[in-house]
Amino acid sequence: MADDRNDWKVVLQFFIVPLSLVAVLVSVFFGLQVLRSRHPDPQAALGDLKGRRAFLLPWVGDPKRWQSGYDLSLLLRSGRAGSAGSLVEDMTDAFREAGSRGDRKLRRYLALALGRSGDPRAAAALRDGLKDADGDTRLFCVWSLMQIGAPGTLADVRAAMIDPDAGVRTMAVFALGQMGDHESVPLLRRALEDAVQDVRWNAAISLARVGDASGEPQLLEILANGTTETSPADDAVAADEGSPALNAIRALALLKDDAARSALKRASASAPSEPIRAAAHAALESLDAEARRALP
Repeated sequence: MADDRNDWKVVLQFFIVPLSLVAVLVSVFFGLQVLRSRHPDPQAALGDLKGRRAFLLPWVGDPKRWQSGYDLSLLLRSGRAGSAGSLVEDMTDAFREAGSRGDRKLRRYLALALGRSGDPRAAAALRDGLKDADGDTRLFCVWSLMQIGAPGTLADVRAAMIDPDAGVRTMAVFALGQMGDHESVPLLRRALEDAVQDVRWNAAISLARVGDASGEPQLLEILANGTTETSPADDAVAADEGSPALNAIRALALLKDDAARSALKRASASAPSEPIRAAAHAALESLDAEARRALP
């Protein structure tokens, strides 16, 4: 009996265990090859999020659905849209369905996907999304309306400037500058008095983008705040923390007046962050080159 047990130990140790390990490794290898061979596309991602197989969906939601919505938005951002235009109607249907089911996370990602499609047909659904109780969904809808830029979307973005959520208001004033909406200058000037700093600063930058200097004091404030703080040790951190100042530099360069030039000169000489100094110097060089070209 003892010899039989020893024989089984030998078989187990030298044959069964190694063969089991080999089988597992081979399975993992071929599984990875299958995954690598798959090329996700918007159609497949949309099909996944439209699935209704999760029996707990009404109570806990289906992680696969919002993950598919996230994948869809990434695919459209990466330019792998393929036939994205043919998917817009299905995406808007899914967007509305997510709203009726209260699936906020999926609705947010679908709002992004609709914006990245660039299709004007998505504007109506996004317009409805501006009425959502969820502030993030409203913010994404404003961003997506900016991306689409179809006739009529400007009115929707302007209306978002009085949203109770500061993030939505910030996105709205930013979008109006990106869209070059000169008719919104009175609204942007009013936003310079907003209680939230980010709204005021973005309004100033957007005014500069449409050629209005009303927000110049705020731009000078941004630049002063970004050039008087202690410089972080790491340049990458400095660049990240200096992004408001970098945006202010770009906006001041658009105004081209004496106050803007003076602020840019101070920043190019004394800013503690190298990216800010370099950006201010480049802006000054650009203004000087433009002035030389304008000479008779």
